[in-house]
Amino acid sequence: MKCRKGKDETMKIAWVHKLLGKYSKKFYGILAGILTAAVAGSGVGYHVIAASGTADQTEEDTQIDETDEDGSFSGTGTTQVKTESQLPDFSVNAVTMTVEEVYVEAGSTVAEGDALFKIDDESMADAKAYYEDAISDAKTALQSAQINFESGVLEAESELSSTKLAADTAQDTYDAAVSELSVKTSEAQEAYDEAVEEISDYQDAIDNGTYYTQVGINEKQSAVDAAQAALTEKQTQLSDAQSSSQAAKETYAADMANLKTQIEAGASYTDLAALADQLAADYTAVQEAADALSQSQTEAESANSALQLANQTFQKAVEEYNTKVTEANEKIAELTDELEKLSDACDEAERNETTAQPALLQQYEEAVLEGKYADTEYEASLETLQSAVDEAQDTLDELKEQQSALLAIEDGVVCADRDGTLASVTYEAGDTLIKNTAFASYYDLDTILISVEVSQNDIAKLAVGDTVQVQISGSRMGAIDGTVYSIASEKTSGGSMSNVTYAVIVAVDNTDGTLTTGVQATVKFETQATGATEMEETKTAGKTETIGASETEEAGGKTE
Repeated sequence: MKCRKGKDETMKIAWVHKLLGKYSKKFYGILAGILTAAVAGSGVGYHVIAASGTADQTEEDTQIDETDEDGSFSGTGTTQVKTESQLPDFSVNAVTMTVEEVYVEAGSTVAEGDALFKIDDESMADAKAYYEDAISDAKTALQSAQINFESGVLEAESELSSTKLAADTAQDTYDAAVSELSVKTSEAQEAYDEAVEEISDYQDAIDNGTYYTQVGINEKQSAVDAAQAALTEKQTQLSDAQSSSQAAKETYAADMANLKTQIEAGASYTDLAALADQLAADYTAVQEAADALSQSQTEAESANSALQLANQTFQKAVEEYNTKVTEANEKIAELTDELEKLSDACDEAERNETTAQPALLQQYEEAVLEGKYADTEYEASLETLQSAVDEAQDTLDELKEQQSALLAIEDGVVCADRDGTLASVTYEAGDTLIKNTAFASYYDLDTILISVEVSQNDIAKLAVGDTVQVQISGSRMGAIDGTVYSIASEKTSGGSMSNVTYAVIVAVDNTDGTLTTGVQATVKFETQATGATEMEETKTAGKTETIGASETEEAGGKTE
């Protein structure tokens, strides 16, 4: 079926208002790029448009949950739009497939059957040739599996005979296992003893001041004290020099004034000569005092620089000491935490060694009994061989389905598989199709998603489908109902048991279009008991939604 080219309509301003709310013009100018996040283990994903007040905003969108006194707990995240993705039904990386022309862009409104982009003719020809070859190879593989089945039957019959003779080696296996357990016990004890000794060494280094001595705290403090004393002495000398200089200047000024007075009074030559000699002596004293003052200033500045350098050296030594002590304490804490595990390992190894003989004897007896059940194993081998034949047949059937999907793209034009507004169009003209990547994604404005980080202590209390309370920042609606949409099976943060968190996605109904994206929301989870089995089920609950710019092809059943 040929798909039709859409009108390439872009989102209108009214739609943007509906999606983002009544924010500033600057807000609309900073509509962020596509954020793609996958929820591991559940096959669920979401693709959002995030908005911020400024272009360089880097604050975290989620906050780790806090547990209330009543056992409930809450966390914060940012509202995001859910998207659904259009995935290829055929392999896009078996050959290089190049986009020739793109007819739409993110924000375009399309109807099912509208053209999205065109794959060039050469790529289509190569892909068709690939499937012809692949199907031919798959047929050959099927024939090979059928042949292997026939030869495998003969091998299984041979194995049936050898298994019945294997009981003869059971005694040797028993002896080797006992020896191995003894070695493991010794290794476990050595590991424990080494950890205890290492803790003791670190603690002794702290208690005995080893690090204090290594960095030379006392020596550097003494250097600071000496530099301070030297500076004080030089400052005293400087003060004395300043006083001497000032006194010399005052004496010189007084004698100069007296000389002028005597000249005006008509003093004798002898008196004036004596005054002149005194004035010359005064001038010399002023010069000498100035030189002494300059020397004192230089020495004071030098002493001050020496003090600053001594202080810097001392502070560096203090920082180095603190770092060494901190690192030692951290290592002690780490080793202390590890001790319990090492102790348990020792105990377990000793228990295993003590109880090994009955258990290993049982294994010996079981080995003898295996001969009696060799016929059952033989039947299992035949089933495995048949499974290989079935798998080869499935591969052939899947390739034929993919070939049909490829041939359904007339003229290489990929069309929209639904009505809606495009959240993203993955490719541009000239791009190469990428494995595990969707053709495009569509907005699902009826659902708003919120990602919240939940601690390991609380994650077991949650299950997919649980009802939660959501408070939207700035909203006058009060708390609204939401649903746990997915729970990640792998941690997203934290390295120790106390700060490990998992991503929990909460879905909120938005069919009335009142909620917007990029707004902080607080999610409150009510406490409920959840067993280990239920927890495992919730983490692997299947969904078919996929995520935006780099979606997997699992929803389409294709992994090539």
